[in-house]
Amino acid sequence: MPDFKIEIRARLAELSLSPVREVEIVEELSQHLEEEYERALSCGASEDEARQQALEQLNAPDLLGRELKHVERRVSQNPVTLGAEGKINIFADLWQDLRYGLRSLLKNPSFTIIAVIALALGIGANSAIFSVVNAVLLRPLPFKNPAQLVMVWENATHLGFPKNTPSPPNFVDWQKQNTVFTGMAAMSERSFNLTGVGEPERLDGRRVSANLFDLLGVPALLGRAFVPDDDRPGTHVVLLSYSLWQRRFGSDSNVIGRAITLNGESYNVIGVMPRSVHLPAYGNWNDKVWVPIAFTNEETTERGNHFLDVIARIKPGITLKQAQAEMETIAARLAKEYPRYNTRIGATVTPLHEEVVGDIKPALLILLGAVGFVLLIACANVANLLLARAAVREKEIALRLALGASRSRLTRQFLTESVLLALLGGGFGLLLALAGIRVLKTFIPATISQTQTISIDGKVLVFTALIALLTGIVFGLAPAMHASHSYLNDSLKEAGRDSAASRKGNRVRGLLVIAEVAVSFILLIGAGLLINSFLHLRNLDPGFRTDHLLTMKVDLSELRYPDGERRSAFFDEVLRRVRVLPGVQSVAVAGNLPFTYNGDSMSIAVEGIPDPPPGQWPDVIYRAIGPGYFSTMGIPMIRGRDFTDQDKADSKNVVVISEKTAQHYWPGKDPIGKRLKPGATTSDVPWREVIGVVKDVRQNDFIAQPKMQMYFAYRQLKDLAANALIVRTSVEPMSLATSIRDAIWAVDKDQPVANVDTMDHIVSEAIARQRFSMLLLGIFAALALILAAVGIYGVMSYSVAQRIHEIGIRMALGARRTDVLKMIVNQGLKLVSIGMMLGLAAAFLLTRVLQSLLFGISATDPVTFFVISLVLLAVAILASYLPALRATKVDPIIALRAQ
Repeated sequence: MPDFKIEIRARLAELSLSPVREVEIVEELSQHLEEEYERALSCGASEDEARQQALEQLNAPDLLGRELKHVERRVSQNPVTLGAEGKINIFADLWQDLRYGLRSLLKNPSFTIIAVIALALGIGANSAIFSVVNAVLLRPLPFKNPAQLVMVWENATHLGFPKNTPSPPNFVDWQKQNTVFTGMAAMSERSFNLTGVGEPERLDGRRVSANLFDLLGVPALLGRAFVPDDDRPGTHVVLLSYSLWQRRFGSDSNVIGRAITLNGESYNVIGVMPRSVHLPAYGNWNDKVWVPIAFTNEETTERGNHFLDVIARIKPGITLKQAQAEMETIAARLAKEYPRYNTRIGATVTPLHEEVVGDIKPALLILLGAVGFVLLIACANVANLLLARAAVREKEIALRLALGASRSRLTRQFLTESVLLALLGGGFGLLLALAGIRVLKTFIPATISQTQTISIDGKVLVFTALIALLTGIVFGLAPAMHASHSYLNDSLKEAGRDSAASRKGNRVRGLLVIAEVAVSFILLIGAGLLINSFLHLRNLDPGFRTDHLLTMKVDLSELRYPDGERRSAFFDEVLRRVRVLPGVQSVAVAGNLPFTYNGDSMSIAVEGIPDPPPGQWPDVIYRAIGPGYFSTMGIPMIRGRDFTDQDKADSKNVVVISEKTAQHYWPGKDPIGKRLKPGATTSDVPWREVIGVVKDVRQNDFIAQPKMQMYFAYRQLKDLAANALIVRTSVEPMSLATSIRDAIWAVDKDQPVANVDTMDHIVSEAIARQRFSMLLLGIFAALALILAAVGIYGVMSYSVAQRIHEIGIRMALGARRTDVLKMIVNQGLKLVSIGMMLGLAAAFLLTRVLQSLLFGISATDPVTFFVISLVLLAVAILASYLPALRATKVDPIIALRAQ
């Protein structure tokens, strides 16, 4: 590229311009001529022709005048004394800095692209994670005054249930006796079979108090919500969810008043609720319909039947602490009135938002901190690039200082360039965030609520803009201060590359690398701990074989199958048809499979053992199953026998218990032939004989230790029906789904089949939150490692370039290539070692916040720390080795001649 500045200065000499004005005009015109030169070359002109065409632009009669007027508007008319401060025109200077910064970035496309990519990765990751945090943690619930909404639980911590579902009688007493709530509403999950409208379908739904939606402040989108008169047994009215209304009824506004068939009974549609209605639920439960709860007489008197979720609204002026205190007082009163059921049973009041968010909050905050660390590493990398660029521009900076530019003016110029760079990174980062959100939604656990609202909204845009602005200031401050404090004498010398400013810049670059390594080490340790923890989880034994196991929900209608005999006949025929299908090894029925339901537990009495005192009855999880369930699930039988087809309603009542139950009630003894029964010893419930002991199974929680369990033969129960089919296959399980569904419909064409899934996937979903945290932190740690390696490589490459003369002298004096290699690698390892020591100390402190996310290991697991140290050290050696290898190829003669 020709140097047009000499020609331009010659043209300006006769004008006797001030130094500052002359520099500005020279910069403007030289940029203009360079663009003309490049344009001419692109049109096919030779280099000489292109230069001549560019110089002809200087002869344009209005070019010089226009440029003088342009600069006149920006430059102070006061005389300028060399080295003195002039008056500041903020807006003119800012506009000038922006234009100059943009030109400077365009003139160095390689530098700009690398810096923008690094910043876009950091800012984009932050924006993507913040969009999740915003939707899940920060965005208010779509209810009226959501801060007043709470959930109320029974506190049975002594039984292992700090948040236990209350019984209907306790709920009714809470309603009557409290003075801190404007209202309380109960709800209970219930599935419904929708028939008569296309293909039969099983729907998630709830029985709810008539005042629930008024309590939440959510009116119906169409029609009306429930009224008190609806909350009576025998009233068959239903509210539809927005999604069901769209999908099954084609958004028909005439659906109001229409009769639909649920569980074989006719229900009148009275309303459609807004799409924003999402209530706290266990697992993947997603309400499609709501019916009035309409307690039966039996439900309102059975205080030991716990199945409700309770939402309440605190009165204005009442604090959460006051509400908690009153509910504890009421619980203590009920414990005195009903000692058999309520002794040591307290009450717990928690904000509804906390229940909706669940236990994902710590993980999201940790991930937000992790992406913040990634951004810091990106900032350090860009700061190193800017420092190297500033070192190249030392003479230009010194010349501007000598011509009268102030140091603060130069600092502002460099900060403007940095902020401009950060804003470009922020813009591209926002595009990356949009793509990242789509990816995030694919593996965010379905149990995390509000994920459907994750998007780039106003808050995320403001966050991205602020973080880009802050980032520009952070990574631009050190280079700006370094550049503005250049040493004029040293910089203007021919040997300026060894100036004091350069040595200071090297120290700053070294410190930035140390910081990058330390932060990367912290992230890698965190990711390593989560990966190690997840491997421990994956190796946990759930108590059964998960492979080649197909499951599906088959909830029978109580109206169509009102008694056990008809239910048994249906399942017997289904089992007969499924067993003969190719690829089926065994099949069984059960009620509520592992990790799909969080209820069904009771206290039991054991023959020959006195009943425990009130409030000390341990809970035992119970399940209703059919013959062959244990062998199909792969649950080992420790002793005794399985159920058979002879275990019917008219035969002896039998039960199979888990190892933990046997050890608790009959330690060191054989439990076969012993007897137990639900409730107290004095109850009228018949005794059941223990016929078998099976291995403990993780039923409700994959991470928690298995609780005591027992299994009933479903044919011997009147009020507990089987609702699931389990099939052990010799082929890929999902390949049999259609055949098995057809077999069920051959028995009853109106019977819905839902939740067709493999047990492998069900177990995988049980640890989805842990996998989500591990994957994201692992990705961010890998990104941090790559950025740190790039930073180390960049600093070592720049160091080698600066020391070419020194290396040439060393090799001319007899230094071997291996000596040079060791010298450069050792320089890099010195920085890395300091960074790792600082990171190690910080990791010991910061990883403790991960303890709640870890399983089977401690936050200071020595194996993880050792392995991560080796990985980081290996990457650092490689990043230092490549520039060192280049240094060994230096030709001493060429190096000395160049200097």
